[in-house]
Amino acid sequence: MVELYIVRHGETDTNYEGRINGMSTDKPLNDNGIKQVEELEKHIDVHMFDEVYTSPMKRAVQTAEILNQGIHEVKEDKRLYEADYGSWDGLTEDELKVKYPEVFDENDYLLPNYTKYCKDGEEYEDVYKRVEDFMNDMGKKGDEKIMVVCHGFVSRSFLKVVTGAENVSAIIQPDNAGVSKYTISKSGNKYLNYYGRKNNID
Repeated sequence: MVELYIVRHGETDTNYEGRINGMSTDKPLNDNGIKQVEELEKHIDVHMFDEVYTSPMKRAVQTAEILNQGIHEVKEDKRLYEADYGSWDGLTEDELKVKYPEVFDENDYLLPNYTKYCKDGEEYEDVYKRVEDFMNDMGKKGDEKIMVVCHGFVSRSFLKVVTGAENVSAIIQPDNAGVSKYTISKSGNKYLNYYGRKNNID
């Protein structure tokens, strides 16, 4: 049985400012984000993990390094990149909602149809595919506990892949520095243990 602990990175200035925070907004953690991750570190025993993976983006790598405390090699995996929102990356949600209200759900998340207006945006299905591919590779490892540091939409994508939920809008984004746990059986079945915790990480 493989146990995956999916960690969303700490807060960035773009998170705080309500901006679209995708692949092209490669910002580090802000002061509050560092505090969030340092608080989470108190609730995680990094020694219990066999491996640590992270998105190559600054905010994820920084989160992984704070949590890892130099214990493991931190391995970067491009499949964990946040969705690429193209020319919309860095724009505020408020300004986009004025122009394109039809691409936001009631929780102010972008709907899959946003790519009709943002032509260079990444299709959600492509994000789901790379997340599923990553999970399938992790499932081949045997009995391991693996920390995976990534992003908000990627965290939602893990849950969608595991549960088969048809509507991604039904999945709320975990808070910054929130942790979700999944297990993958030897036969390859995927299970949700919990979603978006900040303590009681076991």
